[in-house]
Amino acid sequence: MNILITGGAGFIGRRVVRDLLKEGHTVVDLMRDHMRPFADPRHIFAYGELCDMNRIVSVIEENKVDRIIHIAGQSHPPMSVKAPMSTVHSNVVCTMNILEAARMTGIKRVVLFSSEDSCGNIGMGLVKNDTIQRPETPYGVTKVFVEMMGRVYNHKYGMECVSLRVGEVYGPGRITSETIQGPIDAALSGRPFISEHGRDQCLQLIHVDDVAQVTVKACMVDGSRISDLAVYNATSGGHPTFGEALDILQELLPDSVFEVGDGTLGYDVCGELDISETMRDLGYEPKVTMREGIAEYIKYQQAHPV
Repeated sequence: MNILITGGAGFIGRRVVRDLLKEGHTVVDLMRDHMRPFADPRHIFAYGELCDMNRIVSVIEENKVDRIIHIAGQSHPPMSVKAPMSTVHSNVVCTMNILEAARMTGIKRVVLFSSEDSCGNIGMGLVKNDTIQRPETPYGVTKVFVEMMGRVYNHKYGMECVSLRVGEVYGPGRITSETIQGPIDAALSGRPFISEHGRDQCLQLIHVDDVAQVTVKACMVDGSRISDLAVYNATSGGHPTFGEALDILQELLPDSVFEVGDGTLGYDVCGELDISETMRDLGYEPKVTMREGIAEYIKYQQAHPV
């Protein structure tokens, strides 16, 4: 298949491109930056902006695109509080351009990226795909929009949009901050990691390779398996605490100092994201355990010091 991807140069996108190429697909990488041609002839560079729907349509038609994976967008919740309008433009307007371009060119399958932040403060019960959401940031609100609009396009236009509600992504190559990156970098630089609170903070972790896996599966799954809700939670399973992650770090880096008190880090209060339907419908099976992922992350950070 010919798969159009947005955000293909990003942390998640690079892994998705890698996996699609391994499976023999052609990847049309829509980017806003000028690039040299990729070495693999099945990896096609296409210049374009997500705000330019006419250009998106042209790229789809020129490359005979079959399906779309839309990853690009503003992905930092605290930044959305500082810049709500630009967040809405990136995550709402540009997503609408992708959906409309797909509808206009007859593409049914579009994989959309939502987030655990769409859930907001909903308490500590098990979070099903249809649990009521109460987002606390502009970013979270935009992701609820993405989920709902994808479902509208399915019901009204006969499409097969799938929204992935992705947890906190970690792993080699991440540039933006996430919870376990700080203590790893502190330990590798010989500094103690000290925080008055945080050991009890629950995390919705997912390794970047598992994100790529579930994304490709969402793109390729038979349309008859997609639920009416068309939203799927995506984590590595479980609901580990920051303290449990620190215990693994202490085991792997025994000379390091982690002094973190009880309590949370002030994140939204949200229970474990239930991935049972994701496993059942999409065939997703988490591959990377937290210990394996953290060990790999440490090796990468050692080779690429901050």
